[in-house]
Amino acid sequence: MSPDKSWKALERRVAHALGTTRTPLSGGSSGHTRSDTLHPQLFVEIKYRKRFSVCTLFSQVRTLAQKERKVPVLVLHEANHVDSVAVISYRMFARLYKDSLELHELRTKGDTCTS
Repeated sequence: MSPDKSWKALERRVAHALGTTRTPLSGGSSGHTRSDTLHPQLFVEIKYRKRFSVCTLFSQVRTLAQKERKVPVLVLHEANHVDSVAVISYRMFARLYKDSLELHELRTKGDTCTS
Protein backbone atom coordinates (compact mmCIF):
# COMPACT_ATOMS: atom_id res chain seq x y z
CA MET A 1 0.00 0.00 0.00
CA SER A 2 1.38 3.40 -0.94
CA PRO A 3 1.72 6.10 1.71
CA ASP A 4 -1.14 8.56 2.16
CA LYS A 5 -1.10 11.74 0.15
CA SER A 6 -0.54 14.80 2.33
CA TRP A 7 -4.19 15.88 2.21
CA LYS A 8 -5.40 12.40 3.21
CA ALA A 9 -2.96 12.31 6.11
CA LEU A 10 -4.23 15.72 7.24
CA GLU A 11 -7.85 14.52 7.06
CA ARG A 12 -6.93 11.49 9.19
CA ARG A 13 -5.13 13.63 11.81
CA VAL A 14 -8.02 16.12 12.06
CA ALA A 15 -10.62 13.36 12.28
CA HIS A 16 -8.61 11.54 14.95
CA ALA A 17 -8.22 14.73 17.01
CA LEU A 18 -12.01 15.14 16.90
CA GLY A 19 -12.59 11.55 17.98
CA THR A 20 -13.79 10.24 14.64
CA THR A 21 -12.51 8.94 11.32
CA ARG A 22 -11.96 10.30 7.85
CA THR A 23 -14.82 9.82 5.39
CA PRO A 24 -13.77 7.08 2.99
CA LEU A 25 -13.46 7.74 -0.74
CA SER A 26 -14.17 11.31 -1.74
CA GLY A 27 -16.79 12.92 0.48
CA GLY A 28 -20.13 12.54 -1.30
CA SER A 29 -18.93 9.51 -3.27
CA SER A 30 -18.81 7.53 -0.03
CA GLY A 31 -22.57 7.55 0.43
CA HIS A 32 -22.10 8.63 4.08
CA THR A 33 -21.73 12.39 4.09
CA ARG A 34 -20.09 15.16 2.11
CA SER A 35 -18.11 16.12 5.23
CA ASP A 36 -14.45 15.08 5.29
CA THR A 37 -15.01 13.30 8.61
CA LEU A 38 -17.67 10.98 9.98
CA HIS A 39 -18.20 13.19 13.04
CA PRO A 40 -21.81 12.98 14.26
CA GLN A 41 -22.18 16.72 15.06
CA LEU A 42 -19.52 18.60 13.10
CA PHE A 43 -19.43 19.08 9.33
CA VAL A 44 -15.71 19.36 8.67
CA GLU A 45 -14.30 20.50 5.34
CA ILE A 46 -10.52 20.21 5.13
CA LYS A 47 -8.54 22.06 2.48
CA TYR A 48 -4.84 21.46 1.89
CA ARG A 49 -3.00 24.01 -0.23
CA LYS A 50 0.40 25.60 -0.49
CA ARG A 51 -0.94 28.96 0.61
CA PHE A 52 -4.15 30.67 1.80
CA SER A 53 -4.38 34.44 2.12
CA VAL A 54 -6.36 34.05 5.36
CA CYS A 55 -3.37 32.19 6.86
CA THR A 56 -1.15 35.15 6.07
CA LEU A 57 -3.62 37.47 7.82
CA PHE A 58 -3.89 35.11 10.79
CA SER A 59 -0.10 34.87 11.05
CA GLN A 60 0.07 38.65 11.43
CA VAL A 61 -2.61 38.57 14.14
CA ARG A 62 -0.81 35.71 15.92
CA THR A 63 2.46 37.69 15.99
CA LEU A 64 0.72 40.70 17.54
CA ALA A 65 -1.19 38.54 20.01
CA GLN A 66 1.96 36.73 21.15
CA LYS A 67 3.60 40.06 22.00
CA GLU A 68 0.68 40.76 24.37
CA ARG A 69 0.34 37.13 25.54
CA LYS A 70 -3.20 36.87 24.20
CA VAL A 71 -5.12 34.32 22.14
CA PRO A 72 -5.22 35.34 18.46
CA VAL A 73 -8.65 35.56 16.84
CA LEU A 74 -9.18 36.89 13.33
CA VAL A 75 -12.75 37.94 12.49
CA LEU A 76 -13.68 38.20 8.82
CA HIS A 77 -16.82 39.97 7.67
CA GLU A 78 -17.94 40.59 4.11
CA ALA A 79 -19.98 43.70 3.38
CA ASN A 80 -23.71 43.08 3.06
CA HIS A 81 -23.54 39.74 4.90
CA VAL A 82 -25.24 39.08 8.21
CA ASP A 83 -22.68 36.73 9.74
CA SER A 84 -18.94 36.89 10.30
CA VAL A 85 -16.32 34.16 10.48
CA ALA A 86 -13.89 33.74 13.36
CA VAL A 87 -10.51 32.21 12.59
CA ILE A 88 -8.54 30.58 15.40
CA SER A 89 -5.67 28.11 15.28
CA TYR A 90 -6.65 24.48 14.81
CA ARG A 91 -4.92 23.59 18.09
CA MET A 92 -7.05 26.13 19.93
CA PHE A 93 -10.20 24.82 18.25
CA ALA A 94 -9.35 21.21 19.19
CA ARG A 95 -8.65 22.26 22.78
CA LEU A 96 -11.91 24.21 23.05
CA TYR A 97 -13.84 21.32 21.52
CA LYS A 98 -12.28 18.80 23.91
CA ASP A 99 -12.95 21.09 26.89
CA SER A 100 -16.59 21.53 25.83
CA LEU A 101 -17.03 17.74 25.65
CA GLU A 102 -15.54 17.32 29.12
CA LEU A 103 -17.79 20.07 30.49
CA HIS A 104 -20.82 18.43 28.88
CA GLU A 105 -19.89 15.09 30.47
CA LEU A 106 -19.58 16.72 33.89
CA ARG A 107 -22.97 18.39 33.52
CA THR A 108 -24.74 15.22 32.37
CA LYS A 109 -23.29 13.11 35.19
CA GLY A 110 -24.89 15.40 37.73
CA ASP A 111 -23.58 16.25 41.16
CA THR A 112 -22.26 13.09 42.79
CA CYS A 113 -21.03 14.84 45.93
CA THR A 114 -23.09 14.52 49.08
CA SER A 115 -23.12 16.92 52.02
